[in-house]
Amino acid sequence: MSKYPAAFTDRMMALFCADYDAFIAALDQPPVTSVRTHPVKFDTSTTTLPLADPLPWAAHGYYLASRPSFTFDPLFHAGSYYVQESSSMFLEQALVATGMLPHSIRVLDMCAAPGGKSTHILSLLNQDSLLVSNEIIASRNHILRQNLARWGYANSIVTQNKAEDFARLGETFDVIVVDAPCSGEGLFRKDKAAIDEWSEANVAMCSVRQEDILKNLAQCLKPGGYLIYSTCTYEDAENMAHIRRLTLDGDFTSVEIPAATNFAPMLTDVSSDGVHGYAFYPHRTRGEGFFLSLLRKAGEWREVKTPPTRMADKTIHEIRPQLDQYIPGAEDFIAIKHQGIYNILPARFWQDYRGLSRLYVRNAGICAGEIKGKDLIPAHELSLYQGLSAAFPAIDLDLAGAISFLKGETVSAPTEHKGWVVMRHQGSNLGFAKALPNRINSYFPKEWRILKSQP
Repeated sequence: MSKYPAAFTDRMMALFCADYDAFIAALDQPPVTSVRTHPVKFDTSTTTLPLADPLPWAAHGYYLASRPSFTFDPLFHAGSYYVQESSSMFLEQALVATGMLPHSIRVLDMCAAPGGKSTHILSLLNQDSLLVSNEIIASRNHILRQNLARWGYANSIVTQNKAEDFARLGETFDVIVVDAPCSGEGLFRKDKAAIDEWSEANVAMCSVRQEDILKNLAQCLKPGGYLIYSTCTYEDAENMAHIRRLTLDGDFTSVEIPAATNFAPMLTDVSSDGVHGYAFYPHRTRGEGFFLSLLRKAGEWREVKTPPTRMADKTIHEIRPQLDQYIPGAEDFIAIKHQGIYNILPARFWQDYRGLSRLYVRNAGICAGEIKGKDLIPAHELSLYQGLSAAFPAIDLDLAGAISFLKGETVSAPTEHKGWVVMRHQGSNLGFAKALPNRINSYFPKEWRILKSQP
């Protein structure tokens, strides 16, 4: 049995009362593994994942019967699914409750790494909506960009900024998701290091930091827009105290999530005095600790529709002849060139991109590659883009061949095509290679390769 700080156990006794023993016992059980599948890339008929029960609150969420070695599943690298904690997928119900999903909206995922909520949001948005995923810590931002690249959507921009930087943008976003940095109590079962890092002082520090983030982000949310606030802690000071504070002056209204009643007793309604909040506890659900609340900013919301445009963009014409073979409808994109590398972004988001220019933008849309001579050296991210032309030459690999490719090893596969090809496994793209008369050169990036030995 794990040992917990006395201050923590005292607080949990006060919170759970008669359920305290069940709560502590649950923390010593193995964590549950769950995934969320890609709505386009995932194929239930070919997957080797040990899918068990579907999650009741996420359309593409599944519990797994056992935890496989994801590193050695090519479909994981292809972005066919994302390994995500089950409780956190309740975000889907909050987004549905806003009523915003059918509209053209701008969403900010403020504390986005490693990318679970961002990829989830992208799966729910329509193609006329834009997601801005932000992560201030550079190393975590890198992981965020990798996971978004695997997911393969072009309607996203990644930034690396503080909350006060967004406050200066003014009322920009229709929905803001804040999965706030917290004391991490809900992760004790999965991450034993979180136990050692816990203290009452850390709880207090996290509460102050969360309040500052919320204060700044309130300024860049549009009137009538929605704020979704979540943590992985049980502390009132980090959860409901913030919700009560935001509703005191009338700037925000706490919003009920009607579907929540469908998930009792796995989900606990912690609402009080008209202020709504929802919590997952490990002794009551197949998942970890999680809290979420939905708020609406005062005022009338208006949808701002950006008409489809085909811009006479010089930069896109620099790569248009080469890009046409990779993606259909290249004329509907703009190209952003930085240090010789081209990114492509749907032209309808050009004004949004310009509006974010005062921020540190790390990625916009899909990285396409660079021009060398008359040839486009395609970026790995382009191979994972779900808009890659179905007619692009491809080589299908068996499991052993796919693992070799993901390790950066030489792959032998029959092909009559010469030039750029995309390597696939079970219909999912893994990356680019170049077929030469006597060999196939892998262009799978070194920093993405499998380094450990297969069990």
